[in-house]
Amino acid sequence: MLDAILTECRAATGAEAGSMYLAWNGSLKFVAAQNDRMDASAVVDHLLGREMPMSVDSLAGFVAISGQAMNIPDTHNLPAGAPFRISRDLDARTGYCANNILAVPLHCPDGERIGVLELFNHQDAEGRQSPFGDEASGVVITLASTAAIALHNAHLQRRLRDAHLDTILCLSTVAEYRDGDTAQHVQRVSRCSELTASALGLNADQVALIRFASPMHDVGKVAIPDAILLKSGHLTPEQRKVIERHAQIGAEILGSADDPVLVTAREIALCHHERWDGQGYPRGLRGLDIPLNGRITGLVDVFDAVVSRRCYKEACSLDTALAILDEDSGKHFDPDVVRAFLSVLGDIRQCYPALAVA
Repeated sequence: MLDAILTECRAATGAEAGSMYLAWNGSLKFVAAQNDRMDASAVVDHLLGREMPMSVDSLAGFVAISGQAMNIPDTHNLPAGAPFRISRDLDARTGYCANNILAVPLHCPDGERIGVLELFNHQDAEGRQSPFGDEASGVVITLASTAAIALHNAHLQRRLRDAHLDTILCLSTVAEYRDGDTAQHVQRVSRCSELTASALGLNADQVALIRFASPMHDVGKVAIPDAILLKSGHLTPEQRKVIERHAQIGAEILGSADDPVLVTAREIALCHHERWDGQGYPRGLRGLDIPLNGRITGLVDVFDAVVSRRCYKEACSLDTALAILDEDSGKHFDPDVVRAFLSVLGDIRQCYPALAVA
């Protein structure tokens, strides 16, 4: 979206380059850049994600605070009494000089200013550099207002999505809390399943679905008696059959709703204890007959169980967990899922700061 906004504004004004800042906790965060004269990746690598104080000392800060669009025809000769300065740090680093700038605030209809759009070095029809005309300011202000609304809506959608995930994590913790686990288990399963799905090449929507749905994999445990769920010793065959019911119960709890997250969660709850060799439960599915979401979450759940302390065992080392994955690849686990999991092991280990290596 940010790149599309910059592209449209530059095309409408003949700007050779442009950049964008978004307001963030009282600061301005650099989020995008384009440049026809040079490789913009140098600018992006240097500034992406960096924040600067929202101060009137800088042009971007002044525009954000005042809400005024500023058309600077010559950055080397600012008007007398200008309250801001033009930094030349980026010019020195990249060799690109911004000789004229059009800076416009991104603000919503309610007046909230959410960022600043800057356009650099106007080019006329013959490719000659000249200041931005007054009409350019009007065009960009109109485009910027539309862009601000789109960005604001995207931000609200993200907040709603994050609240949705927080709710799922809280509710999923209820099932885990009874056997001594906490929210950390469902959070780890969510994050590690997300990483593995991404490593497998799933698209962004599929990755998001498994992130949201995987925390509910053991929701059926709420129906398992404490005497079995919290037993510290080995389960009897009869008790094993009772605890294995949690997969089917979880699927029944999640029901027949057509919401994509709940549909995926039901699939995971039902299938995350199936095995690649067909020796799993509840249906004894084999190989690719097991839905991929179930194969991913099943591996992550086993890994987390191995390296975590449970009421019936102490935590094992990373080496032990990796040996189990290697031994059971092609037996318990889909070999492709094992390889994907191992390819992001560095990121996965960030979820386990206390994980020991034997």
